Amino acid sequence: MADEGNGGIDALSRGIIVALQEDGRMSFREIGKRLGVSPNTVRARYHQLQEQGIIDVIAVPNHWRLGLACHATIGIRLRPGTIDQAVAVLDARNEVAWVGVMMNGYDVMIEVAAASTPAFTRLKQELFAAMDGFVDADVFLMAEVRKFRYRIDAGD
Repeated sequence: MADEGNGGIDALSRGIIVALQEDGRMSFREIGKRLGVSPNTVRARYHQLQEQGIIDVIAVPNHWRLGLACHATIGIRLRPGTIDQAVAVLDARNEVAWVGVMMNGYDVMIEVAAASTPAFTRLKQELFAAMDGFVDADVFLMAEVRKFRYRIDAGD
């Protein structure tokens, strides 16, 4: 499976990743046809990629269509030595879609969604109060998302 010149994965793995980025519900049979291998080969490689943490195939909900009117990205600044506790607090909340530990500017970035402005205000207050090292944050409210996809160059 390894091909060190291309991010540590071989052409078959890259092909499976590309196919699933196009359509996460594509069958192993269809992927196998595209790549010239059996569905069982695709299935086995897919499971290897999952076990290694290289891919996850998930459903990504549209927050606005689910009635979650407040969607924001929040950059959080923390006191030194408190990132792990803050990440644990954020990870425990279902309203937090993702948590990223940053290398400059902010210590942590998160994405959250709430049903209304009052619900968002409560959520924000609860999150900030629960982080022992919280210093301050910048909130970026989104009106809409015009491009959204999880697609990266798999080394083609």
